[in-house]
Amino acid sequence: MGMLATQMWVKLSVEQTLAASIPTATPEPTATPTLIPTPVMRSTPIPAPADPANYTPVYNPVNFMELVYISAGDFLMGSTQNDTNREVNEEPQHTVYLDAFWISKTQVTNAMFTACVNAGVCKYSVKTSTNPNYLNPLYSSHPVVFIAWDMAQMYCDWTGGRLPTEAEWEKAARGPNGAKYPWGEDQPRIKLNNANNVIGNTTAVGLFPYGKSYYGLLDMGGNVREWVSDWYDPNYYQNSPSSNPQGPETGETKVLKGASYSDPYRYSRPANRLSHEPGSPGAVRGFRCVYP
Repeated sequence: MGMLATQMWVKLSVEQTLAASIPTATPEPTATPTLIPTPVMRSTPIPAPADPANYTPVYNPVNFMELVYISAGDFLMGSTQNDTNREVNEEPQHTVYLDAFWISKTQVTNAMFTACVNAGVCKYSVKTSTNPNYLNPLYSSHPVVFIAWDMAQMYCDWTGGRLPTEAEWEKAARGPNGAKYPWGEDQPRIKLNNANNVIGNTTAVGLFPYGKSYYGLLDMGGNVREWVSDWYDPNYYQNSPSSNPQGPETGETKVLKGASYSDPYRYSRPANRLSHEPGSPGAVRGFRCVYP
C-alpha cells in the first residue's frame, strides 16, 4: 500500500481499468474496511498530449476515475448582458488565468464513494431509508448524492485531490472562450443533458456524450449540482483576482455549480451560481475532484 500511496498518476489501459474491481454495493456503508490505497501523493500535471483525441486515458489509481487535463491559460468567466438567462451574481464577464490541473471526467459515483466508506475514511450522510438507491447495484454508476461539502472534500483528499475552485470548475465546463453551455451555444435538450425534470431522476454518469464540454468532460450541465471549494459571495465576480481566484476567505454558504436533473435548463449554463449551507446534504448535490 505504501508504494501505491506514493505513485504518481499512472496510465492504465482500458482493459486494465475494466478488469479492476470497484465495489458496487455493500450490505451497510459501515462494512469492514477493504484494502484500498490511501491518498495519492499530489503531483504537478504532466504535459497534455499533442493530440488529446489519441492518447492513452489517465486514471486515478485510488478510485479508477478517468481524469481530464486542463491546460494553463486564460478563459472567460461569468456572463455578459447579452445572455438573457444571466443572474446579477454572474456579472461581469471577466478574463481569468488558471494554472494547469486535472479534473474528474464525471461526477463521483455511488460505487466510488462506497469504496471510501469501506476504507474507513468517508461516512455517508443519510440513512439508506432516506436514499435507498445509494447501495442499490442498479445505481452504482449514478452520481452519489446527499453529500455535505466537508464529506465531498474528504473524499477528494482520500484520492489525492481536492474540490475544484469555482473558476476551475467553470473553465473545465465551458472552455476558454466563454461558451454559454458546456457543449457550446445550442439550447439544452434531452440529447445533451439530464435537466429540466425530463427524466426525473439521476442517470448513470457519462450517459450524454453529445453534451460533453470543450475539454471532453461529461455531465457538466446536468444530473446533479456540484460542490466547489469557494465560499459564496454574490458580488465576488465584480472584484475577484484575475489569476487563480480562490473565492472569499470566509462566508456562510458554499458555491454549487451545474444543474441537477430537476433544475430548469437555464441552470445548465456554467456561469450559473448557486449556494447552500455546507453542512446540508441533499438529493441533488454531488461533486467531482481536481488534482493539481
